[in-house]
Amino acid sequence: MELLTLGLARLGRRMPAMLAEVTQEPESPSAELEIGACASPRPSRRRRLAACSGPGAGPLALLLFGLAAAALGCAPGERPGTPPRHVLLITVDTLRADHLGAWLYQRPTSDQAGLEEPSRARRSIDRLAGEGVVFSRAFSPRGQTFPALASLFSSRSPIEHGALANRDILSSEIPTLAKSFQAAGFRTGAFTTNRLLVEGSGIEQGFDHFFHDAGEDRDQLAVGNALQWILGQDFEAGGGFFAWVHLMGPHMPYEPAELEGVDYTRLFRDPAYEGDANGSREFLDAAYADGRELSADDVAAVVSQYDGEIARVDHLIGLLTEALSGELSEQPRDLLSDTALIFAADHGEELHQRQGYWGHSKSVYDSVLHVPLFMRHPNSLTGRRVLSQIVELQDVMPTLLDWFQLQPVPGTRGRSLLPLVDTYIERDFEGRPAFGLWGDSIATLRNERWRLIWNPQQVEPDDPPAGPYSIAALELYDHQRDPLELRNLAAEEPERVEPLLLELQAWLSSQTTFGGAGGELSDERLEALIQLGYLGEESAADGRAGQTSNSESTGKGGGGE
Repeated sequence: MELLTLGLARLGRRMPAMLAEVTQEPESPSAELEIGACASPRPSRRRRLAACSGPGAGPLALLLFGLAAAALGCAPGERPGTPPRHVLLITVDTLRADHLGAWLYQRPTSDQAGLEEPSRARRSIDRLAGEGVVFSRAFSPRGQTFPALASLFSSRSPIEHGALANRDILSSEIPTLAKSFQAAGFRTGAFTTNRLLVEGSGIEQGFDHFFHDAGEDRDQLAVGNALQWILGQDFEAGGGFFAWVHLMGPHMPYEPAELEGVDYTRLFRDPAYEGDANGSREFLDAAYADGRELSADDVAAVVSQYDGEIARVDHLIGLLTEALSGELSEQPRDLLSDTALIFAADHGEELHQRQGYWGHSKSVYDSVLHVPLFMRHPNSLTGRRVLSQIVELQDVMPTLLDWFQLQPVPGTRGRSLLPLVDTYIERDFEGRPAFGLWGDSIATLRNERWRLIWNPQQVEPDDPPAGPYSIAALELYDHQRDPLELRNLAAEEPERVEPLLLELQAWLSSQTTFGGAGGELSDERLEALIQLGYLGEESAADGRAGQTSNSESTGKGGGGE
């Protein structure tokens, strides 16, 4: 692969020193904030626990620590509270973190907007986040659905699991999160609405039940089928379930349908706007390809439709959580209290932020790679917290295996996030940057302050729709002063670029390229790639010529939107 070869060549003798730098502690600890309380950093667990459990602690301190643990109803090392029995993983397609209220967006996109008197049993995305632990700086490895979710389910980078683009297959040789829970005796069900997440793609591995629908009412059908499957479980027989629901709403086109009397097309749209801008793929693709100048009002009109899609998904999640809450007379079992809920997105959306581009496949910036992530289970996980450490989607798998005390999977790259969350016991957490890719040609590193992008061959992403999307050989952005990543500082600050570039190259050199069997790209999946805008007809013809191994990927983006 191009990036791996270049990375190894440039590292040379500097590798030992660089690896030493990579493993050093970060310069300043990340803050842990409490929602609704003061936003000042709390003392680290290391400092809080050192007085009672550190190497210098005396017998009395250790005795008092043991008594405190006993008073909480647990022995030292045991998780307090009632552990969850089930898992509900909700992922949303194309959802920017900064368009959610829990991430301080100004519109109520994620708080049951449009509903006059929503039931208290309905939990919005914001309310669920407020009852859980929010990871405010979580990142996806790729601006495409399949590589990103393959990383979530395998805890490996796209280089290592082999699905570098949407057209790739997740090999049966790769262990997955669903396989682990299935092997542990959990009943597993998946409910997807993206045409790429289908049986035969490899993402279905480990699921006893796999539902897919890409029709007009797909998100509503997925939620309905998920509820039917969950409520149909034999809870008296014991055992737990692992359910995954993937909703498509915010993916282009942005044309939100009405739901329970709420007109999401008009919900956020300025009634005074009289232009022709809309959320259809025809309008947006043509505007981008033709370089059409859009006014601020035009852009706002389109974004209002994207936000309407988010609000509609939030409405559906409210219906889902209401049905699981036990507060409905027809369904009195409180399953929500017994369920660890994980919420995430596969990637975000550019939304005209740079070069007139609306989609996601071409991007390696925060607008696309920064994703929402939170965990909720109030009975065993103290909520109302926002953690600012850099984390990745590939951390979800080891976190859940750790939480449910299942066997770790060899070869995974993610970290359990529980050491960041737990206060009853001290465990080390390996702080590190997030890494991202465009195919095997462009790589990016994101730490607490900086984003570095390395495009050594100066490749211009060519995913459909056609249109300009230039990425310089080196780009550097300072998030303290430029959160939208609009001013490239690489030429001005070479002393910043060098250590970050070496760290990025060290990561690339540590990756093992997947060389196993991929699988046939079915006609159904090729058609899905075309309909979603991920393949043009020429690329589709190449796909029909046959693809049997993911290791043969060309490194191209594998599609457009």
